Amino acid sequence: MFPATLSAGRRLSSAHFTAVSSEETRGYAVVVPKKVARLSVTRHRLRRRTTEALRGLSLPHALILFPKASVLTLDPGSLRAELAALLSKIRR
Repeated sequence: MFPATLSAGRRLSSAHFTAVSSEETRGYAVVVPKKVARLSVTRHRLRRRTTEALRGLSLPHALILFPKASVLTLDPGSLRAELAALLSKIRR
């Protein structure tokens, strides 16, 4: 899933996320590299907050999300609103 989506996917960015989407494969992933958050506790917190905000949103076929460290400063409502706006750009 990852190589096909990363090479042939459509890449979009917002203030707190970078997203890669493709119609060729299925599934989604939230990827937090060590460059964004050094501690694994922080990386897992970013991943959990992003995954929780994705719950209930309609997702494209294949989606890879790269959250930035600034996601930890957002409240859940604005996090969900930003993800909804980003996902609506992908569907266009």
